[in-house]
Amino acid sequence: MSWIDWLENHFLSCPVKEAIGQDCPGCGMQRAFVALMRGDVWLSLKLYPGLIPFLFLIIFLILHLIFKFKNGAAILQYTFIGTSVLAFGNWLIKLIFF
Repeated sequence: MSWIDWLENHFLSCPVKEAIGQDCPGCGMQRAFVALMRGDVWLSLKLYPGLIPFLFLIIFLILHLIFKFKNGAAILQYTFIGTSVLAFGNWLIKLIFF
């Protein structure tokens, strides 16, 4: 049993979904991460389109804190805005159509 299998069997429950019965803007991120770790990029994008930009944001933030890139703050800002738009857009589509 690999760590990916362990992770898949130990998902955290969503307190928002438990409280009100609706998906939150982050619902699907854990399943998308597991799909990405299994190498299924397409499934990961279908489950949660904001995951890959979010991971880029986190990795770039860490690198920027270490290396102080010249335009790092602007790149982080635009990546954050793009990731937020994807996450909330995905959430709205799920609320309206599913």
